[in-house]
Formats: sequence, C-alpha cells, structure tokens
Amino acid sequence: MPVDDVSLFVQKRIKELGLSVRKVASMAGISHTHLGNLIRGISSWKEVQFSTLERLAYALDIPVNDLVYLVRGKVPSLDHRERVTPVRFLIQPVRGLASAGQPVDPEGVPVLADVWRRGSLLYRVEGDSMAPTLHDGDRVYVDPSETELREGRIYICEIPGDGHTIKRVRRLDDGQLWLVSDNPAYRPWRPSEMRIVGRVYYHDPVGGRL
Repeated sequence: MPVDDVSLFVQKRIKELGLSVRKVASMAGISHTHLGNLIRGISSWKEVQFSTLERLAYALDIPVNDLVYLVRGKVPSLDHRERVTPVRFLIQPVRGLASAGQPVDPEGVPVLADVWRRGSLLYRVEGDSMAPTLHDGDRVYVDPSETELREGRIYICEIPGDGHTIKRVRRLDDGQLWLVSDNPAYRPWRPSEMRIVGRVYYHDPVGGRL
C-alpha cells in the first residue's frame, strides 16, 4: 500500500479517536513534529523503526501487525511464522505520578509502588503462549539490568525487525538454552539473532514474583 495511504489511515484513526496529533505522539513517545511530518509526507513511513510503529499502534488502539502491514506490506515473522507472543510496549520509563505518589502508566493506571524498581520497563502481554503463567492483558515488570540468560526465568527479547516477545529460558536435551512457551501448544524456539531487553520479575494483575 502506498505510503500516502498510511498517512490517510493514521489521520482518519486519530479523528475517530477524537485525539490530536500532539496527544497521539505523546502516547507513542515521539515528538509531535515527527508524527506531523510523517502524516504530511515530509518524512517517510518506511524509515520508521519497528519499535516506534509498535508504540504508535498502541496509541491508535490498533493491532501492531495492521500498521506494520500498511507501512511495509508484510507482517512480522514473529506473529506469522514463529507463533510467539508479542508484548505491547507501554512506556519506557514510566513517567508521571498518581495522587498517592505512585508512578502511572499512559492509561493512568497506578504502577505497583512496592514492586517498582528505578529504570523498570512495563509491558502488556498479548496472546496465550505463556499461559497459564501469563495471560492476555497481563502487565509485566521488567528489569533491564538483568540481561544474562538464566535457566527457568522469563525474559523480554527483541527480535531484529520483528519486535518483542516474552519467553521462559530452558536448557533442552541438546544442552542449549531455548526460548520456551509455558503453553505446551507452542514449540521451543531459538532465534538466530536477538537482544535481551531484561528479566520479568513481577506481573500484574495476577501478581507474583517470577
């Protein structure tokens, strides 16, 4: 689909939501000037990084794959071929304070102050590949200082060009560490390249240390 159609789609969606370009840009963590330039065709949508498209899709309340397809003409292989659970980025780091002095996410939901660590990242789970441990809609707290893979722990991983996923690390019969879903319906996976974002140390609303 032509890039101009992406701009028209984004403009229409912003209008449907009753929001301003400035508000959507703020929710997506980008400058309103940058978003405005994209919409006006001054900047190219094809040069926008996947992580930015991911945050913008969240701000527009649309599936990440839909926006990626509009921009790139294909869906990320994470969802389409590898059957892993995408994790929707909320904010990095969490900013703002609730009335009680707690940090709040972009939706105004207070972050759990007793488990919040400075520099923590907050993500929302989509899908069922980590059930019964994590469920669709759960929020997970991630410590980006813990990037060394350790047996049995859960991590957020970024796959270049495809976005983020959440998986448990297991050492299988071949002696290698694999990314494994808690849901047995999904197969173990070893991407050829990935970046460890951090370890999941708490999740909400189910609650509990991992």
